[in-house]
Amino acid sequence: MSQQKFLEVESKIEAYRGALVAKDQAIEVIDFGAGSPDSNRSEEEMAQGVRVTTTTRSVAAVGIKGDRAKGIFEIVSKGEPKVILELGTCCGFSSSYLSHAAPNAQIYTIEGSPELAKIAIQTREDLGCSSVVQKVGRFVDVLPELLPAIAPIDFVFIDGHHDREATLTYFRQILPFMAPRGVMAFDDITWSKGMKEAWRQILEAGVHQKSDDSFKIGILWL
Repeated sequence: MSQQKFLEVESKIEAYRGALVAKDQAIEVIDFGAGSPDSNRSEEEMAQGVRVTTTTRSVAAVGIKGDRAKGIFEIVSKGEPKVILELGTCCGFSSSYLSHAAPNAQIYTIEGSPELAKIAIQTREDLGCSSVVQKVGRFVDVLPELLPAIAPIDFVFIDGHHDREATLTYFRQILPFMAPRGVMAFDDITWSKGMKEAWRQILEAGVHQKSDDSFKIGILWL
């Protein structure tokens, strides 16, 4: 990976993020995830989705940046994946990093909230990322049809839901569709006690050749 290339991409993406933060526009999103570490949402609440009024400042401020963005960018650049899957699009910044890291890859990203998906599509259009297919819906609804259609998957980035059982379910569901020597990345593995436990169980599954969790993203090389 060229250090200069990452810095150029980072400058472009983070400037766009800054503009969206500064806009500070009120939006209503549907959150199918765990909310915050202390939300204690029930399985029923997560399945139905929770309507939340927030701002572009709040949603644009989250997501990979800095060392975490650089780490993912480097892994993807070196691996030269052909097919990438992302769970949790949000405003489209991580899929933009992925697109620039692997310009020849076909990228599929899933977002549960239509309003956030709309923002993400505009983000990627403005940032010149044309190789990303946006899917809208709950992961549990989209994955059964999508996985066999796009397999084998070379790189998957799971950055949504943030619930122990859900994360383990996605791991087990996606694993059979991964390419040999594919890479699985799990964001926010220290976000909560449940996410720490999910990462521990994923490691105990023993499906990987190598792992790394040095920048709060759990990486498995299969």
